Amino acid sequence: MADFETCMRNPAGSFHEPEEVMNRTDFSKEQKLKILKQWRYDEYETEVADQENMGADKPDKLGEINNLILQLEE
Repeated sequence: MADFETCMRNPAGSFHEPEEVMNRTDFSKEQKLKILKQWRYDEYETEVADQENMGADKPDKLGEINNLILQLEE
């Protein structure tokens, strides 16, 4: 299982699905939020690259990530 710093550097490489971040009992709420926000940023960057036809097609996880961020911010 990856540590917090590894997850921050590459959330998509550390987790198969955003929901897996929420299931980590060894991370605080704040750490989970940071990881999800980093993942969201990475997804936005990938989306921009895709729009410029520079990236490969992959499933869009932005909606799921945004919903989980909202849950943590409540």
